[in-house]
Amino acid sequence: MRSEPPSQSLYRVLSQKSVWREVWLSVKRVHKDKRARRRLGFLSLAIGLLLVLVIGAIAYVMVMSGTGSIFFAPFLIPVIWWIRRSAKKDFAPMSIAPQASAHGSEAREANAQALHSHFADLALLYAVLVDRAGSERFLKEKELPPDVEVTSRRAHMEALRSANLWERIGPKDREALIVADGGWDWEQINRFAMGIEPLRLLRWVLRIDFRLPTIGQQLWGDFGIAHEIVADPERLWRGLDLIDADTVRTSRDDARSTLLRCIAEAINRGYQVAADDEMAAWATRVSEDLAGNQHEDFLLGDKLVSEATREQLAWATALANIRSDFLAMVLELLETGNPPEDSIESIFADEDETIPEPQ
Repeated sequence: MRSEPPSQSLYRVLSQKSVWREVWLSVKRVHKDKRARRRLGFLSLAIGLLLVLVIGAIAYVMVMSGTGSIFFAPFLIPVIWWIRRSAKKDFAPMSIAPQASAHGSEAREANAQALHSHFADLALLYAVLVDRAGSERFLKEKELPPDVEVTSRRAHMEALRSANLWERIGPKDREALIVADGGWDWEQINRFAMGIEPLRLLRWVLRIDFRLPTIGQQLWGDFGIAHEIVADPERLWRGLDLIDADTVRTSRDDARSTLLRCIAEAINRGYQVAADDEMAAWATRVSEDLAGNQHEDFLLGDKLVSEATREQLAWATALANIRSDFLAMVLELLETGNPPEDSIESIFADEDETIPEPQ
């Protein structure tokens, strides 16, 4: 993965809508939660740094303009670049370590490209399914004029065919997409709408999105992240960057921690039956230790897990379960470096469980 200049990384973080949603949640909790105070302090520092960089750039341009030096910049920049490039070559440290063979390097590069292509294919499938779910929900909730033709089904099938994916997707997913526009029931809509979570994970893995908020910070769904990919599928294949395995491992562990906290709360409230007495005792201990603790208990939006409703708890549990399982799959592929060669399908294609209503 290529590194970015600090200013560019900072701008990409501050330009995300999820960051400003978290800011508002932190503002609401700042009087009672030290974590919210830390986040606001970090944000203030980041904004201050960005302002310093912008003001510094403006001041530099003004000074250069005043001296007339700015007119020489187009000529100086290529020269400076050439000098730095030559210096890197002249003073490159000598390495006595055995060098990888060209064949081995080519093989690793081919595997990396194949892995990126696999994640991109999977992202397009989820984008199509989520976008179709959004279209179906719209058709259920709105009555269109009789002269309006809905073309979502046609556009989604064409997007998959153009990417040579239509014959490779699983039969359950294909059957769902073949159904005429307006033909999905609410259970099917809710099921595939849950694909928002794998899709945003894949966007993060492919470095389309720079940052992945925690489950509690990202309970809401956004059909827009699917539609923009359906409208421009090529963006999935424009780069070759992938997230590193260590970052995925950390996010997987965070998702598992959230999942365990939600399960403990559900068992302690009697919403879920413990497997044995030991698990019941663990759930009681965890819930009682964290109940009402504004500084330590996990957050679901602006509420503690111990304060969440049954529906909110079920929704967070479902998202945390999807995230931990999906990132475990991603991590395995990143570590082995070999993508599967068989067909691709959504993780919901063969499920029969009731999907909780989105919050």
